[in-house]
Amino acid sequence: MKLRVTLLFGLLILVAGQAEAQRRYPKLEWGFRAGINAIYNDNLLRLSKSDQLAFKRFDPTFRTPVGTLDDGETELLLAPTLQWRAPAMTMVNLNYRFKATQRAQNDHTNYQTHSFSASVRPRVRGYKWSARASVFTIPSFYLRAYRDRDFGTYDDCRFENWEYSGEFSYKLAEPLWMRAQVGLGTFYYGSRFSEYDSEYQDFGIEADYSTPWNPRVTARYTRRSSDNVGKSLPLFFASEDEGQLIVEDTEYGDGDYDEDDFRLAIRSNLKVYKTESVNAALTSRIRRRVYTTERSLESDPFHRGRLDTRWELTPSIGWSPSRAWDVNLYFTYEERSSESDYVKLALVKDFVRREVGLGFMYRIR
Repeated sequence: MKLRVTLLFGLLILVAGQAEAQRRYPKLEWGFRAGINAIYNDNLLRLSKSDQLAFKRFDPTFRTPVGTLDDGETELLLAPTLQWRAPAMTMVNLNYRFKATQRAQNDHTNYQTHSFSASVRPRVRGYKWSARASVFTIPSFYLRAYRDRDFGTYDDCRFENWEYSGEFSYKLAEPLWMRAQVGLGTFYYGSRFSEYDSEYQDFGIEADYSTPWNPRVTARYTRRSSDNVGKSLPLFFASEDEGQLIVEDTEYGDGDYDEDDFRLAIRSNLKVYKTESVNAALTSRIRRRVYTTERSLESDPFHRGRLDTRWELTPSIGWSPSRAWDVNLYFTYEERSSESDYVKLALVKDFVRREVGLGFMYRIR
């Protein structure tokens, strides 16, 4: 009898403990972030100096429907999250991020981005590995108006971008994480500019180190190989679409390239009025892109022997006035320079762009 009572009492304690654990640690938890950024962009289309001068003097050879070279932007950010305490002592995180960019004076250049990721890690304190799969897309992004060489007309050039990637992270030591990343993606353009269609593959490695004296350093290297699949289309490709004849044309260039992408970020908390709610960051990025066409300079002057160096630097400072609010101020300087035996290339490809932004983020959980 005493044994039964003891067992029953123990069972009640176990059930009560599980109920309390379920209440305190539910299997599903959700979170939500909403933000808005106010931005000034001084070179909206990343135009070279020669193109900017052509725009200002209303040169008929330079055609674009933009009303201004610079513009104010508003970015809306929405990011719901879901955490699942899955079986086998694992934690699964699902994240979705939506961004909508609205331009004040050039609304035809507005665009959206969508990203979704799913990650898994051990549900233990001090876990040493995690894995993540991600999908990212830009449904439509406006570049500028280009001349169609085959038809002699000027048309808006837009692309659609899809990217799929996977990442595995491992903690080598208490302050050091290493990550390996692979990915593939596509850039597809409209029927008028299908010659620019491309597919690419990425491979990257990253080190994330928290130093003993506070700053956190993240270094990343990515190698990208891109195949300009549109160049293989016939000069005039006709297809039937709902009874109408669709005509596509192809450029005469070969935009295949290999690119080395280096990124470095330094982040640190700052003590202000005896608090650590202020943080500062300095991020930099350098991309060196080598075009690999075997065509001659005469047949492909925009790609033969071309080397693009593109770099950007972004200092930023953030403040968390409460556990729910973040405020962030940043400045970005971006520059591209092109080298080629075709002397006119740099006149149309080199550019400088500056951007300054102030953002507010609200978090639930």
